[in-house]
This record gives sequence, C-alpha cells and structure tokens, in this order.
Amino acid sequence: MAELDDFDKIEEDDDNPKEVNKKKILLFILPALIAIGLAVGLYHTFESSFNDVKGLPYNVLEQNNEEKKQSLVFYDLPEISATVKSSNGENSIANFKISIELTNIEDVKKIETLLPRFYDIILAHTQNLHAEEISGSEGLYWLKQELLYRINLAAAPIKIENINFKSFDIQKK
Repeated sequence: MAELDDFDKIEEDDDNPKEVNKKKILLFILPALIAIGLAVGLYHTFESSFNDVKGLPYNVLEQNNEEKKQSLVFYDLPEISATVKSSNGENSIANFKISIELTNIEDVKKIETLLPRFYDIILAHTQNLHAEEISGSEGLYWLKQELLYRINLAAAPIKIENINFKSFDIQKK
C-alpha cells in the first residue's frame, strides 16, 4: 500500500499548476517573439524606404518669379572613378561626384533610364585625358563644359541645364 501512496504523490506533483515547464514556454513564446520582431523590422524597413525623402537621388528647388513658377531639379550621380594619364607615364585616378540640373521633375525617370549611357560617356571622355589637363580651376571648367555638351547630346530632347561638381579629386596610383 505504501507503493500506491508514492504513485499518487507523483501524479499530484505533475498536476501542480505552480510548476511551469520551461520547454513549453520556449516552444510557444520564442516563435511568437521572433514573428513579432520580424514584423516590426520589416515594417520599419519598408516604411522608411517609401517615405524617406533623403534617400532620393534628386532635390527639387521651387522658385516663384514675377512671371512664372520655375523649378530646378538637382539629380545626383553616384561617385565616378576614372583612370587618367599623367605626363610622367604613370596613371592617376580621378574621383568625382556630379549632379545634373533639370528644369522638369518629369525628366527624372527618363534620366534614370539613360544613366548607363551617361556613365559610358563620362568614363570614355575622362580616360582619354591627362591629369594636367583637368587640374586647376580652368581644367575643371573645361571638363564641366565638355561633359555638359556630351551628356546633352546623349539626353536629347531632354535639356540638361548645368553640371555641378560636388567633389573632385585626382589621386596618384
């Protein structure tokens, strides 16, 4: 009879509501926490990418003149690196960032489709130059005018008003 009493004691211990099985907690709560974390992370990822104005590659400047409302769009191109020749036979690397000016915001989508052509034009022209030709303010002005002319030819009928250098640096290899 003592054995039966021990058996009843064991059954009573299993039904004790005060004791919580840690494996059951992990089995139910851990996947719920992971799902909540993923949902919050995805929400913040997509919410910020859709509403983040700073992430756009262009800025719009609205100007109200006496006669009409005018807007300028500054479209930023990513940094471009091109190898340029030097007079001593060594190669240098020209790193620069440019932004192009447009007058219509509707032209931004057309410009984005032409970006590979712009990169090709910029690289092909810059790689044929010597570092001495584009160093200094006169060389930079000449490069700016030359690139503006070539990009306008590629972007026709879209009119690109100007090219602005955001940064320009020539480094020796």
